[in-house]
Amino acid sequence: MNTKLLRTTSLIPDKAIASFARRSMSDHTREAYARIVAEFLRTLGHPDPRDITPDHVIGWRDELVRRKQKPNTICLKLSVIRSFYEYLMAGGYVTLNPATTKLVPPPALPEGLAGKALTPKEVKRLLTAPDRNRVEGARDYAILLTLLRLSLRVSELCSLRASSIKWSHGRFVLSFTVKGGRERRLPFPTDVHQVLKAYLALDADRRKTLKSDGETAFLFQPLVNYRTLVHDKALSTRMVEKIVERWGDYAGIGKLSPHDLRRTAITRALDKGLSYRQVQMMSGHKDPKTVMRYDHGRENLDHNAVNFLDYEE
Repeated sequence: MNTKLLRTTSLIPDKAIASFARRSMSDHTREAYARIVAEFLRTLGHPDPRDITPDHVIGWRDELVRRKQKPNTICLKLSVIRSFYEYLMAGGYVTLNPATTKLVPPPALPEGLAGKALTPKEVKRLLTAPDRNRVEGARDYAILLTLLRLSLRVSELCSLRASSIKWSHGRFVLSFTVKGGRERRLPFPTDVHQVLKAYLALDADRRKTLKSDGETAFLFQPLVNYRTLVHDKALSTRMVEKIVERWGDYAGIGKLSPHDLRRTAITRALDKGLSYRQVQMMSGHKDPKTVMRYDHGRENLDHNAVNFLDYEE
């Protein structure tokens, strides 16, 4: 990748570059955006962002391909760099976005769905793994069920507070912030609410003693925190990943991630015949085409409309 013509002294304030990542409400997203922008600039030799051209971005994209990074990962990184330049343009620091898709086409995404979606039998095995009579088991069971029933992203799950659950129009509703700072609302199923209440009842004494209860308290908390002794905090996304991995292994399912549980919820909804529109309302995807990628049954010839089409009256 040729970077000889790039200046390494930038007139763009460091705080403008740093503040780009801080726009997100999610700590996980902030870290990811900062890491991707840092990788991009480091690969190009820390140039002045005003000097970067589409050819430089294409070279970086091709380098990621040579390093055998997955198309989904490359598309994510390119989208972050596009957003980074949109932010710089809004601040008047640059006049061109060299990473726009018209100038730097992203790699084609695979038609099939990566990762795994659990079968109903595997879901039952997973949910019977934690001991719900103990605080830790009750918490982990509530985490697994919430992911499987509401198809939340792991960052959304970690951000939930007691005040996220509200009574509205004769039912409980879950309100939370998603990527981009948007507010979303989902119906909160009765079974999930009962499981959550059982967990919080078991954990009530600990929360009261450590002053980590109340309306603003995070729903899912670490039971101990010897490193910082801060208890009024949310489980980290990495800790939730470890919890899901642990119970997936215990249930004999193999390697399992929180996104696999989100994928399971979406796939199951499609298998039950719910429309793409309905599933999109649950999953929060902006583009219904993304939901279509979860529909394994779309290739089932027995369900093809050809089998049911006729012109008889």
